[in-house]
Amino acid sequence: MTSYLFYSSFALYLTAGILYLLQLVFSRDALAKFGLRLTLLAWVLQTALLALVFARVGYPFITDSFASYSFTAWVSAAVFLLLNLRYRFQVAGVVVLPMISTFFLLAHFSKQNYGASGLMNSPWGSVHIVLSFLALAIFSLSFVLGILFIIEEFQLKHKVLPKVFLRLPNLEILETIHTRSLWVGLILLSGAIITGAGWAKSVTGVYFFEDARQLWAICAWLIYALILQARLAGWRGRRGILLSVLGFVVILFTFLGVEHR
Repeated sequence: MTSYLFYSSFALYLTAGILYLLQLVFSRDALAKFGLRLTLLAWVLQTALLALVFARVGYPFITDSFASYSFTAWVSAAVFLLLNLRYRFQVAGVVVLPMISTFFLLAHFSKQNYGASGLMNSPWGSVHIVLSFLALAIFSLSFVLGILFIIEEFQLKHKVLPKVFLRLPNLEILETIHTRSLWVGLILLSGAIITGAGWAKSVTGVYFFEDARQLWAICAWLIYALILQARLAGWRGRRGILLSVLGFVVILFTFLGVEHR
């Protein structure tokens, strides 16, 4: 049953992404509307999938990379659907849906078991993982928003296919949502670092030890804190968004390139 729900929701997300791409090419609003409905259906199926997995596993409910990346995809889709309720955000699906599909691929092929490192022996472990992958989802969406801002700014400046981006929120709204997502992501990452230190203390006896993921998470936190400080100091528009791309690269490396010792 779980395999059926997993592959069905993945196929629906993938199909929705293709529909958004076709809508971008042919400018047919009906394609985007159908893509949004498929995204909602995929999210409902994935909700059922996660409910079954969590009911079977119990607490703590995120114990491996399958559950964690599936959870990240679920959060990303939920935020995308919520943004569609308030803003003209459908065309963003051409970028968001491939990102969600990528999280599904990571869930399928990544085989990391957090319990093997003793993580689940600590009450801090599950909270740390949830906050970490919530931060990954929000930072991923902020990255997508930044890319859309840069593309839309370029299109408007050079007057290349401007009609496509009339379906997006204006640059000011995009930047506002992007900045807010950075703040939310930084708060979640702060919580992940604090609970990670609590886990390290309960398992190893010290708050910080020779763990590369801890170090890179702190580096990512410092970069995002610097980004937001720069924004408060007046680094608006493309400069601030390009700087945020660096933070996302570090976040990706932290999650995909580094493992807990």
